[in-house]
Amino acid sequence: MLINIHQSVFDNNDIWNDPETIPALENLANAVREGKHLVISDRETLKIITQCQDLSKTTRVIYNMLYNKFSELRSYLSVVTRYIEITDLLEPTLSSLSGKEVIQVPLNFFENTESIQKTILLCENSNDTSFYQTIARVYVIWKNTNINIKLEFEPRGGGGNTIDTEYDNIQKITKRFCLCILDSDRISSEGKLGSTAARIYQNQNSQFFRTKVLILDVHEIENLIPNSILLEICSGNQQREDAMKRIKTLQEISGDQIKHFLDIKEGTLMYKIFNSTNPKDKLFWESNVLAINTILKCINDDCLADWKCNKSKSNCQCRISLGFGESTLANTIKYFFEKTEPHKIAREFNNDMKPEWEKIGQVVVDFCIAHSPIRA
Repeated sequence: MLINIHQSVFDNNDIWNDPETIPALENLANAVREGKHLVISDRETLKIITQCQDLSKTTRVIYNMLYNKFSELRSYLSVVTRYIEITDLLEPTLSSLSGKEVIQVPLNFFENTESIQKTILLCENSNDTSFYQTIARVYVIWKNTNINIKLEFEPRGGGGNTIDTEYDNIQKITKRFCLCILDSDRISSEGKLGSTAARIYQNQNSQFFRTKVLILDVHEIENLIPNSILLEICSGNQQREDAMKRIKTLQEISGDQIKHFLDIKEGTLMYKIFNSTNPKDKLFWESNVLAINTILKCINDDCLADWKCNKSKSNCQCRISLGFGESTLANTIKYFFEKTEPHKIAREFNNDMKPEWEKIGQVVVDFCIAHSPIRA
């Protein structure tokens, strides 16, 4: 995360009498040296810190390096939309400055070594963190800032109750920064959140400024895979080729957004849509289903007329989309992302998911931006 030391911290010389001041400054220097976060400040403040003889020699060298790279490092403020600012305030405060979220904290916020460890990127599955890292790297290329941006985080994955409990513990017990990204499991743009997302969203505490929950604006992570990349994992697999053709047809009929709420892995059955109790789901699908069925003839006329499934879930044959299989994300990472440079992905990207990648990429950059590790 970007951490800006504001000049107000040292306006009062009594700060040097605080027993937590030196440990905090040492910890921030270690975060820079180990490449865990990005620390910046203004020239005057950095000069004051470099002249403190109570700091270790290595720490003073680190701050002197930050002083010499002042102009370059200040430019990183243009890259982030959320950052930490160390001020003379006594308690953490969230404020807005020039369209950015600024978390203002006292210097003693960093007196514990746990506070400067890598940001935790918490997702529902271990593969998810690799996917979001790729999204962020591609997003950085799109921004074309000519600034070398490094991302650093500790990946964590867990599903169901595991991720709920883990996020709660991170908020209440640890002093770590954490970004938690979750599938929405919605079947329409204003539909009901799935149980995992709803539980974590309801239990998050806005007082914990170190953490943030990002719920996808699509059904789940597989919906973020653009068509150009889905095509890459279709070759020689008839099931996937058929599923890809169906997605393209649906988008031709109803527009790109319909892909956001399909079940990419298993395919979308009308049973799930018919049985939704959320009126927003019905409103979304009613406007699409008639047009889809006119072309594809994929929905039972009686079910459509009654707007209910006349069979059980296991026997439903009204299939809107076809499935790519459970290994869709794993295959995308293994056979495409691991072998393809982010620059190539950025160049060849088709636009159907670009707005979603941009939103996610910015949040990942905000939480995971860091220095490259240095020697001092």
